[in-house]
Amino acid sequence: MLRAERKSPARDEGHKEPPPILVTGEDSAAKGSRPVASTPVPGSPWCVVWTGDDRVFFFNPTMQLSVWEKPVDLEHRGDLNRILEDPPHKRKLEAAAAEHSDGSGSEDGLEDPNVKTKRNRTEGLVSPGPEEAEREDKGTGTPPQILLPLEERVTHFRDMLLERGVSAFSTWEKELHKVVFDPRYLLLNSEERKQIFEQFVKTRIKEEYKEKKSKLLLAKEEFRKLLEESKVSPRTTFKEFAEKYGRDQRFRLVQKRKDQEHFFNQFILTLKKRDKENRLRLRKMR
Repeated sequence: MLRAERKSPARDEGHKEPPPILVTGEDSAAKGSRPVASTPVPGSPWCVVWTGDDRVFFFNPTMQLSVWEKPVDLEHRGDLNRILEDPPHKRKLEAAAAEHSDGSGSEDGLEDPNVKTKRNRTEGLVSPGPEEAEREDKGTGTPPQILLPLEERVTHFRDMLLERGVSAFSTWEKELHKVVFDPRYLLLNSEERKQIFEQFVKTRIKEEYKEKKSKLLLAKEEFRKLLEESKVSPRTTFKEFAEKYGRDQRFRLVQKRKDQEHFFNQFILTLKKRDKENRLRLRKMR
């Protein structure tokens, strides 16, 4: 199987842009480069596609994405080689040839020169002619595919950043390893990726701040309920409380030790204030 001549984006980021994955139908007008058959890979979003000049690429219909190189999530598929070695269109041609063959060709020692040349070339006996070689050279760039609108590609790229847990409080270089092997990474060029990342970060900083604040308020409420149920006294220390309830899920919701101590001390101050008010009330009643 031929591969597109490009370096991994992880190793060559910013130096050499990988070949565009999405091209218009006009770019793939060469006869031999058109898809002639495809087979879905079971349990994955990918399809194996064969072109008229016996090359293979991988197509993800969900993302409208085509790549020459084997996708990362198919690298350990044991059944992929079996699929690659059994092109459905060749299987049909062989079956048709077997049905219509009457043996006359072999008896007369005649054979279609095109078929013979193609078979010999496959076996390494005959080199392709100049016209064929030129067409093959032109066709080794990118798999044929329809161009998605920029807006849709940007949407897919944003979804990828969100799904892969890219932090708004980090840098593009530090977060690159999370997304570089996702097929959606190749939907935009290098400049567009960084531009969308910067926009994503500005939006996500506000959203993440709200999410963290909301989680902390929820954790604080659950921690307070634990304190009330534990029936601690104003004399209870944080160390005693942590040793007894440290494994409780509500205790662990507050992740930082200083926050745990702060919420505990606030609760103890409330208990002391309540006890003081009760004592004053009793004195007045006497």
